[in-house]
Amino acid sequence: MRAATNSSHLECAVNDEPNLLVESGPDKGMEIRVPVSGARLGRASGNDIVLTDPALSRFHCRFYYKDGRLHVSDLASTNETLINGRPSMDGRLTTGDRVTIGQTVLKVLRDSPSETPVRGEFPPAPASVEPPAAAGEAAPLEVDLGLARDDDFAPATSASSADRAAARRRWLVYGVLVVLVAAVAVLSMRRFPPRSRPRVSGGTGPAQLEVHYEKIEASPENIFRYAVDLEGGQLAVRVDNLQTGQHIRREKATDPKVIELLASSIEQSGFFQLMNEYSGISPNVWVLSDLTIIVNRRAHRVKVLNRLPPDAFKKVSDEIEEFVRNEMGLHALALPPEKLVELGRNAWLSGKKLFDEREVRHDNLARAIRSLTEAESLVESVEPKPPFYEEAIALREEARRQLQAKYDDYMFRADRAIKLNDWREANAHLQVLLESLVDRSDERYQKVYKKLVDVQRRLQRK
Repeated sequence: MRAATNSSHLECAVNDEPNLLVESGPDKGMEIRVPVSGARLGRASGNDIVLTDPALSRFHCRFYYKDGRLHVSDLASTNETLINGRPSMDGRLTTGDRVTIGQTVLKVLRDSPSETPVRGEFPPAPASVEPPAAAGEAAPLEVDLGLARDDDFAPATSASSADRAAARRRWLVYGVLVVLVAAVAVLSMRRFPPRSRPRVSGGTGPAQLEVHYEKIEASPENIFRYAVDLEGGQLAVRVDNLQTGQHIRREKATDPKVIELLASSIEQSGFFQLMNEYSGISPNVWVLSDLTIIVNRRAHRVKVLNRLPPDAFKKVSDEIEEFVRNEMGLHALALPPEKLVELGRNAWLSGKKLFDEREVRHDNLARAIRSLTEAESLVESVEPKPPFYEEAIALREEARRQLQAKYDDYMFRADRAIKLNDWREANAHLQVLLESLVDRSDERYQKVYKKLVDVQRRLQRK
């Protein structure tokens, strides 16, 4: 992490004393210095501070300075961040405070930065970090909402007071957004350093794919955030919605063969030929899509702000979202709650109609179960639950009970016909069951199918 300074406007007094001491936990005794630009902490290697505590989240919290004093912001971690024993999303720290994260306790030794400005108007700001331009570079990649500083889009040289005042007025409209973003810690600096890997060529080995994708829709009323990390075959998904209190966390290991197919598709999409940034203007809203892709040793990062994304970007982001939906078994994770409720209601009405018409077609019960399950899944993360939620679950269980009763009845008839060597009747009963069971992975479907193959073989002999 580097801090950019302007020698004509600023001098720093450097203090080598640590800010934090690991008082207990697997890394006990470790001293931590928090730079002026802040530092993210967790157990993933992409953090500025990496601890070995298994109870930590991959990206657990971030330490930063505000008004010259140390603060800690929780990154929606699983086990929370506690200040002096009390959970805190974002809080100021003073010397002597204790921060508990996982099984680790950090003692605050000093609540001021190691580099203290002694003249000039502004503390040093983090230097902009560009994605690696060539294979093998290990420059860190940052995901920044662009809300953190008034001069984010200003030239690197120092501005006059009038320029700074104009910048502050220009960003005033986003003041509310800054407060909301801080509440969910989406102002945290995300770093995704590429790993150095041997280039796989000629199909001699599986492709190595790393994905870091963040989508944020912000307005003065709400912040909606959807984030995906795929690294080392491990998929992690996070969804946060301030307005509804929606917070989803999912992690799972993924199939290497599926990852290889996704990597191949991304390489052919044209994503690596895109520019690094596409920006537009949209009053009172902040719509950001930030995507970093690393395939083997080839890395590229693209940010799209307040404008329609290029076709190649949209193709890749849609593929990633579809991949997440299929892997996690959760539908439409990237959609806001009001859209999930709308889709869930439609699925509920479709399932109810199919159940009412269960005598019209043999497969209507199974199709009703599928629609009602989809309705439940769509609103699983929505709070409070819509009125149809409980009804959908109850009706699905009734549909399952009736489908099982139908299976038992027709299987009994088929077995009785087989004992009587009435292969034609057995075939008719088994055909009804095969039509009734839509899911081919269902054990009942497999059992009916094997029995039907044998019955039809005997019919052919006759």
